[in-house]
Amino acid sequence: MAMIQWTQELSVGVESIDTDHKLLISMLNQLDDAITASEAEDVVSSVLNALLDYTDYHFRREETLMLACGYPDAEAHMHTHEMLRAQVVGIRDRFLRNPESIREREVLAFLKNWLTTHIMGRDKLYEPFMASRADDVEAADSAFEHSADGEGASA
Repeated sequence: MAMIQWTQELSVGVESIDTDHKLLISMLNQLDDAITASEAEDVVSSVLNALLDYTDYHFRREETLMLACGYPDAEAHMHTHEMLRAQVVGIRDRFLRNPESIREREVLAFLKNWLTTHIMGRDKLYEPFMASRADDVEAADSAFEHSADGEGASA
């Protein structure tokens, strides 16, 4: 059974962001599966790298859309993204240097908690702003997709 299940409760009402969140959840579930199966370090490393790459892509999209709808807390939200990215980079780098230094289950628990708490706590706050400026959000998302072609959009 998947470590995290997508539910409609996690939706923020923006299809592309919900799709990103679903993919991030899938990646965490893949990491859980790899750890549970005691797969080789290169598999775990590969999933961690893909998770980091896609998280960067998702954060860029989310930040673009927050700015497009005039979300007043965008700067603080973007700061939480920077902090998470630094934490995930630190985890990945420690794993690359010394895989035994990482307690994989603790890392998974941290990532699961952060993702679900972030979506339910922080991301849900921008939902009404994006809904009220849906046309601006859609235009910004379309422009983002076109500018992101070749930059990890299909990571």
